[in-house]
Amino acid sequence: MADASLVTLDSSLKQHDTKVSSGGTVRAYSHDTGTGPVLCLVHGYPQSAYMWRHVIPLLKDKHTLYVPELPGYGLSSIPAKADKRTVGNLIVEGLQSVFGKDRKVVWIGHDRGGRVGHRMLVDKKPERNIISAMLLDIVPTTEQWRSFANPVASVAYFHWPFLASPAAPQIIEQIGGYNWTKGNLERIKGSNATGSARFQENDAIEHYSTLFAKPETIKGSCADYAAGAFEDVSEQEQDQREGRKVGLPTMVVYSASNLGRMHDVDAVWPKWVSGEAELRCVGIQDGFGHYLPEECPERVAELIEEWIGEYGK
Repeated sequence: MADASLVTLDSSLKQHDTKVSSGGTVRAYSHDTGTGPVLCLVHGYPQSAYMWRHVIPLLKDKHTLYVPELPGYGLSSIPAKADKRTVGNLIVEGLQSVFGKDRKVVWIGHDRGGRVGHRMLVDKKPERNIISAMLLDIVPTTEQWRSFANPVASVAYFHWPFLASPAAPQIIEQIGGYNWTKGNLERIKGSNATGSARFQENDAIEHYSTLFAKPETIKGSCADYAAGAFEDVSEQEQDQREGRKVGLPTMVVYSASNLGRMHDVDAVWPKWVSGEAELRCVGIQDGFGHYLPEECPERVAELIEEWIGEYGK
């Protein structure tokens, strides 16, 4: 099922290939209940929108969904610039082409999708209509880089500086994008046996590994990490100097045994969120790892429902 997609798994979803202002295309999948905010579910590395396959059935009967493929990750076009603002604007442009500019948006981003969401929240552009967010298994990019002073963190997240290096695309192609991706997915998943089995359902590892064997995906995802080492960090440092912080209600959901092992997540995030905005940090226990929407989708969907009930009006 390497060529499977959310549409092949669920025929009720609509696929959109939207031409955007960059000249490229944003691919996404949607389900419209006709009311309420649009839940924008954004994936991370090294994955695709396929990662939401277990969560979508739990939400779609009650909530409107927009599930994009990250620009540069093999299914949406490579953007001219890979910084999080540029990528986020393209996703919002795609969403508004489907739902119009008046529908409110709740950003729900995992990994790189969460980092794009963080940028969107700090920018506070009213025309994006984002009213709240859930960020899954991340600390702010700058905090992640700071953690590399810890040798354990440097080894655990070695792919950060590697992927940001100009040599990374060529090296990965020499290793084989398929082999590189398969190894990384095996390395980061959690220790919970049930969660590991759920993660692997629908031939997910084969799906992602095949997608990341494409030179375009290797190039685009490495550009994302390069932006995350330079432009994104510079912007976050300037934000902190000038007092620009997240000003919308935000829930941070994280793996206690993964991210929580390297960071005091509950202590880090208040430094990046305005004291006037609601911030809630929830650590998921029981050995569920980084890929929370796949390893424990019921718990993630439950938290989404709880959050939308409070901050999705």
